[in-house]
Amino acid sequence: MNPNKSLRVGSFFVLAFAPLVLRAESPDFADLYRSGRVRLVEEIRVANAQLPKGFVFENPRGLAVDGEGNVYVSDYGACDIKVFGPDGKFIRAFGQNGQGPGDLGSPESIEAAAGRIRVQEVGNQRLSILELNGQYVASVPFAPDSGFGRFLGFRSLPDGRLVMLLERGLPSGFRGRLPEEQDQTVLVYSGDLKATRAIYEKKFRSSCWGRNPDNNAMHRIVFPYHPRVLFAVSPFGMIAVGYNAKYEIELHDPDKGLLRTLKHAYEPIPLESLDKKAHFDQFKMAVYIENMRKVLPRPPDYILKLTEFPEFLPPYGGLDFDSAGNLLVNVYTKNRATSVYDVFSTEGTYINRITIEGPPLTWLHRFFGNGLWQIERDAEESASLVRYRLVAEHGIERGPAAEVTGA
Repeated sequence: MNPNKSLRVGSFFVLAFAPLVLRAESPDFADLYRSGRVRLVEEIRVANAQLPKGFVFENPRGLAVDGEGNVYVSDYGACDIKVFGPDGKFIRAFGQNGQGPGDLGSPESIEAAAGRIRVQEVGNQRLSILELNGQYVASVPFAPDSGFGRFLGFRSLPDGRLVMLLERGLPSGFRGRLPEEQDQTVLVYSGDLKATRAIYEKKFRSSCWGRNPDNNAMHRIVFPYHPRVLFAVSPFGMIAVGYNAKYEIELHDPDKGLLRTLKHAYEPIPLESLDKKAHFDQFKMAVYIENMRKVLPRPPDYILKLTEFPEFLPPYGGLDFDSAGNLLVNVYTKNRATSVYDVFSTEGTYINRITIEGPPLTWLHRFFGNGLWQIERDAEESASLVRYRLVAEHGIERGPAAEVTGA
């Protein structure tokens, strides 16, 4: 397998995924990734000052881009969805706090595909389907499959179906011993959220239940740096799924199933005391003391005691697809750099290890065209919608070669 091979992704997926709806013409990122360094160059920034009177970004928690390049921001605080054109100009906002059809109760994750929006409403514990102009279509309970109790995220396939990561919940009235392992599943749902098909399932331990001695309340304590299930969906319908205990990633067709498994060489990186400190330094926990909400400046002693750390960092911490369908794997490094990625083609060919320079990618970002959109917050927590162009810079060495095996 030649890591220097120039990649053209379009023809491969037109043949393999003919039933799916394709986006606009995809860029060729081969030269970009061969350079080893990619810089984010800011093109558009939309802050509160650029919004019409009466509108602000209160607490945006979801971001989607449709096939025409329009951007949809779900605002958890404002209970609405703000729509922007490809040039960043405000088009409209729709939705309001409430429980009726078309109301949005604390909207979070959002997807735009096949002429419709799917949005997660945390406040109403449901998923709603809307037309792109905000017209209400339907709503379903939060976890459409009653066997699953914890919603962990979703992404759209180009034809409007959804890929969801769910965790199996406890049955109603459960009084037994709390499970020590989590059971998480990646499922494909129809566009109307009725049919389901599991493509991946994994049981693992990455958290425990702890009891707050101050109020006797039970809650889950998530273990940092422990392996977990990650997934991503390409603009052409490829689904990448990985349990990051090893550097292995499965590539699935939503209908045909497992196509191949990527296996990549890596050197395990020992966890250090600084990693533990970094985790606890960013720890936040809201509590109520004498009916007043306060955020604790440090973890309580019982959380410090119950938190478990692994011996090594996982090989990677995130999966993403660019707008050309290349897979970006966010890897851990010895110097703890956060913007280092291994890039694989849609066929599973290793392209290069790159760094993305400039502002770090936030958890709210979406690739589109020759760049990406993301939500950023300043020191005062004011949010902005920002568009960046990807520009090549020359520089670093290639990573090790990858191994690809068939299904």
